Amino acid sequence: MKKIYILFALLCFAYLSKAQVYFTENFGGGTMPPTGWSIDNLAAQWGIGTANNAGGTGGEAKFTWIQQTAMSRLISPMIDLTTASNPTLTFKHMYDRYANGPVIGVGVRIANGPWTVVWSVSPSASIPAETRYVSLTNVNQDSVQFCLYINGNLYNVNYWYIDDIQIFTPLALDAKLMSVDLPYYLLAPATPSLQGKIMNVGYTPVTSFDVAYTVNGGASSVYSVTGLNLAVGATYSFTHNIPLNFTTSGSYIIETKILNVNGGTDLDTTNNVMTQTVGVVPYVPPRKVFTEEATGTWCQWCVRGICFMDYMATTYPDTWIGVAVHNNDPMVYAPYDDAIGSIIPGFTGYPSGTCDRVGNQDPSEFEAGYLDRIGAIVPANLSIQNFAWNATSRVVSFDLQSDFVVDIAHELRYGVVISEDSVYGTVAGWEQHNAYAGGGQGPMCGFETKPAIIPAASMHYDHVARQIYDTPFGYPGSLPATIPGGSTQTYSFTTTIPAGWNYNKLHFIGLLIDMATKEILNSEDVISSYAGIVETNIDDKVGVYPNPFNNVTNVAFTLKKAEVVKVDVCNMLGDVVYSQNARTYGSGANKIQISSDNLTNGVYFVKLTIGNRNYTQKVSVVR
Repeated sequence: MKKIYILFALLCFAYLSKAQVYFTENFGGGTMPPTGWSIDNLAAQWGIGTANNAGGTGGEAKFTWIQQTAMSRLISPMIDLTTASNPTLTFKHMYDRYANGPVIGVGVRIANGPWTVVWSVSPSASIPAETRYVSLTNVNQDSVQFCLYINGNLYNVNYWYIDDIQIFTPLALDAKLMSVDLPYYLLAPATPSLQGKIMNVGYTPVTSFDVAYTVNGGASSVYSVTGLNLAVGATYSFTHNIPLNFTTSGSYIIETKILNVNGGTDLDTTNNVMTQTVGVVPYVPPRKVFTEEATGTWCQWCVRGICFMDYMATTYPDTWIGVAVHNNDPMVYAPYDDAIGSIIPGFTGYPSGTCDRVGNQDPSEFEAGYLDRIGAIVPANLSIQNFAWNATSRVVSFDLQSDFVVDIAHELRYGVVISEDSVYGTVAGWEQHNAYAGGGQGPMCGFETKPAIIPAASMHYDHVARQIYDTPFGYPGSLPATIPGGSTQTYSFTTTIPAGWNYNKLHFIGLLIDMATKEILNSEDVISSYAGIVETNIDDKVGVYPNPFNNVTNVAFTLKKAEVVKVDVCNMLGDVVYSQNARTYGSGANKIQISSDNLTNGVYFVKLTIGNRNYTQKVSVVR
C-alpha cells in the first residue's frame, strides 16, 4: 500500500547563536528549488509544505516516492567556507520507509567537482524525527556545495522530510541537554527514575559530565557519567542513579542540569537546563480513549478502518470513542482533514490513526493502542453536563466539566467534536473502494465477499467527523492558565446543528487536551438518541452528584412549580436497568437517590423526565 501526504520547511537553531554560522536556509513558504538551489533529476518529486514531520517548525522539505530506480539530489548554492574552522552541517529529518532499498545521504563538492559522500544510510526501518550532525573536512574553499540525495529503488520510500539546515562552526566545548523523560502525571506513591539524553554539539569530544536534579528547589542529586567519547552530533542516553521519591500527591517542579562537562565549563550553558512540573495524583480519575482515524472512500485499504472501528465500538462501548476523519470524499470536513498530519504523530497516509494522539496506529493496532492508553494516569475526569437540544431551533448546548485532582501549571484546553453514524449518499464519491475483494488479502469483516468498488447504495458510514471546535486543538483560553487541584472547571458549549445532519445519529464528544504533550488526557461523549428534548424557556436546575460514584448518587433538581418527575437509568445499549416510578414533586429543591447495589462498574445514562421535558446525564459507577 502506498501512502499519501505532502508537507515541508527549514529553520535555524536558536542555540547556535553563539557559534559562527556560514549558511542557513528557511524553505518555509518558498518555492522548490529555492533561489540559488538546484535539483539534479526528478525535480517534481521535491516539494515544500507547512508540516513538521522532521521535528522543526513552520514547514519542511519533502521528497515523494516514484516508481523508478534513480538518483536525485537537492543541491545547495555555492558557500564560502575559506575562514571556517571545524565546519559542521546540521539538519533535521524523518524518513518514512515503505521497504528496503534507497540510500539517503549528504555529499559535498568544490567548484562543481565530483561529489564526496560525507554521510549516508540505507534505512531498514522508518527513521523517526532526529537531528543529524555531519562534520565537513577539507572544505576550506570559497565554492563549496552540499547536497541531500536519495539513490536506489524510489518506490520503496514513502517520504523523506528535511528541516532546519545549517552550516556552522561549533563551539569548542558544548554539550546540550536534549530531553528529560519524566511522566507529566504519576500516581502516589511513585519512585520514577529520571532519564534523559544529551548531545555533543561542540567540536571537542565529550568524555564526561554530571547530571543533577532538584525537586521544588531542594537539595541537588548528582550523577556522574564518565568513559565517553562523543563526537559532534553523537548522543548519550542516561538514567540517573538516584530515583525520585514522591510519597504524597501534589505538584512538583523538577529542574535537571548537565554540568562539569569534561571536568570543566561548558561554553554555552543556555542549553544545559530543563524544567518540568510533575503532577502526582492521589487516585486516577476515570477516563475514555479517543481514537481518530484518517480515511476516505477512495482508499481501498480503508475498509480495514471500517472493520476495526466497528470492532472497537462493539468491544469497548463504555470506554472507547472513535471518529473517522474523511479525506477527499463527500464526508470531508476540511479543518479536521487539513490538520490530520499534525494530529497523528508521524502521519504517513491512509488508513492510519492515533489513540489519544499518542503514537501512530494502523487500524488493526487500535485495540493495542487503546489498551496502552486506558490505564494512563490523568489529572482530571471529564463529564458532559446540562445537555439540552431544541428541535425547533436545532440548537444544542452543554457544559464540559472536570474535577482536577492535582495542580496544573501548563496549558490545557477543552475541545468538542461532533460525529454522525449511518451517513450515506447516492452520487459519485460515496462508493467505497475495497482492496479485500475476492479474499486474496484475507478476511476483513466480510469485505472479502464484496466487490472491489462497493456501490454507494450498499454503504452506510459510522463515526463520521462532522465538526471539531474551536480548532483541531481545542478552544484557546477554555481553561485557566493555572488550575488548582481540588477545583472544578466548566466550559459552556453551544452550536446549531445543520439541517442536513440527522440529530438522532449524532455523538457529541468532549476532549481535555494537554497542550504541552499534545495528547488527549480524557474524553467523554453524549449519544443524541439518549439525550432528551428540553424547551429553552424552562429554567429547571438539574445536577447529578457525586459522579463517578460507588454507593449512592443524587439526582438534584429545582422546580418552579409542582410537577410529575420520573427517573430511568439506562446502560450504554439503551436498556433500562433501573427505574423509579413517576411521582409528583413540589416546587423548590428536590433530590432523588440512586443506589449502585444492582449496577456493575461502568457507564450509565441517568434520564430525568420532568413533565414533558427530558434531561440526560452520563454517570460512572466505580468501586
